Amino acid sequence: MYSVAVNRQRESLVPYAVMAAASRSVTEAIGPAVLVSALATSHSAAQGALILAGVTGLAAVGGPFIGAAMDRVRHPGRVVSIAITVLAVGVALLAILMPHAPLWALLIVASVGGMAQPALTGGLSSQLPSLVPPDRLTRAYGVDAATYNIGAVAGPPLAAGAVILGPIGPLVFTFVLLVIALIVRPFVPFPTKAEPGVRHSLVRDVTTGFNGLLSTPSLASATWINTIGFVGQAGFLVGVPLLVLAQQGSLAHSGWVFAALAIGGVLGSTWITYRPLGDIDRTLVAGTFAVFIALAVMTLSPNFLTTLVAAFGMGLADGPLLAATFAIRSREAPANIRSVVFTTAASIKTSLYALAAVGFGAVSDHGVGLIFGIAAALQVIALVGGKLIADAIERKRQAN
Repeated sequence: MYSVAVNRQRESLVPYAVMAAASRSVTEAIGPAVLVSALATSHSAAQGALILAGVTGLAAVGGPFIGAAMDRVRHPGRVVSIAITVLAVGVALLAILMPHAPLWALLIVASVGGMAQPALTGGLSSQLPSLVPPDRLTRAYGVDAATYNIGAVAGPPLAAGAVILGPIGPLVFTFVLLVIALIVRPFVPFPTKAEPGVRHSLVRDVTTGFNGLLSTPSLASATWINTIGFVGQAGFLVGVPLLVLAQQGSLAHSGWVFAALAIGGVLGSTWITYRPLGDIDRTLVAGTFAVFIALAVMTLSPNFLTTLVAAFGMGLADGPLLAATFAIRSREAPANIRSVVFTTAASIKTSLYALAAVGFGAVSDHGVGLIFGIAAALQVIALVGGKLIADAIERKRQAN
C-alpha cells in the first residue's frame, strides 16, 4: 500500500517538477531575455529596463487576484494553462515587435503578459497539497524549491547566451520553455474541486486572503521573516559584482559566485527531499540565521574563495528555508484561500525585493561592506520582528 502511494506521488511530482522547472526558468530568464534582446535590436538600456519593469510591475499587482481566481475555480489547472498561454503569447509578440514597434506598444504587451507570472510561482506552489499526501508534503516542497533554484541556474545564462541565434534569440528561448510547460501541463493531475456553496466577490476573496496572511501567528511571522530576509538578499545581487571586482579585478568572475549560490540551493532542496524537514518553523529560523552568517562573512570576505564558499552556504540554507516557508503557508492557510495567500506573499516579496535592489544600488558608492552589512542586519530584523509579530498576534487572540 505504501509503495503504491509513493508511486502515485512520483507520478504526480515528475510532470509537476518538469512543468514547474520550465516555468520558473522563464520567470528567472525573462529579465535577461528582455534586456539582451532590447539591446540587440538597437533599443537603449533605459528602454530595455522600462520593458522589463512592464513585465514585472503588473505581476506584483495581479498576484493576489490570480491567487483568488485559482481558489475560486473548480479547475485550477485551467488557470495554470491560461497563465502559461498568456505569458507565451506575450513573449512571442515581444519577439515579433521588438525590432520595429514603438516603446509604448512593447510596454503594453510586456505588462499584459507579465501579469501571468504569479500563477507560475506562488500559484503553482499552492497546489501541491492537492497533488501529494500530507505526510509527503514537506518532501514535495523540497522538490518545488529545487525547481526555483534550477530555474535560477539555467534560465538567465541560457537566455542571455541565446542571442547567438539572433537578436530575438533570448525571447525565442523563453517561448520554447513555455511551450514545454504547456505540453506537460495536462499530465499534472490537478484535481477538480467541489462547487462552493457560497461565492463571494473576487475583491472579498483577495481581502480575506490578505487578512489570513496577517492574522495567524506562525503564518504572519513566517511571512515577515521570509519577506524581510529576501529583501536583505537583494544586497547579495547588488554587492557581489562590486565585491568580485575588488577581489579579482574583473566582473566576469561574478557568474561563479551566483552559480555557487544556485548550486547550493539545488543541493539544499534535493537534500530535504530525502531527509524531510522536522520542525518547519525552526527550519525557517535556522535557515534565515544561516543566511545572516553567510552575508556577515561576505561583509569581511578577505578573498574570492571565501566569497564562493559563503555564497554556496547561503544557497544551501536557502533551499530548506524556502521549502519550510511553503510548508508553513500550506499548513496555516485554509484551502479556500491557500492560492491567494501564496500569490499575495510572493507578490509582496517580489515588489519589496525590487525596491531594495534600487536602495542597495543607491548606497553602493559608500562601499561594498555597507551593502552586505545592511543585508546581514535585515536577516536579524527579520528574525526579531517575526518573533515580536507572532507574540503580538497571540496576545491579541487571547485577549479576544
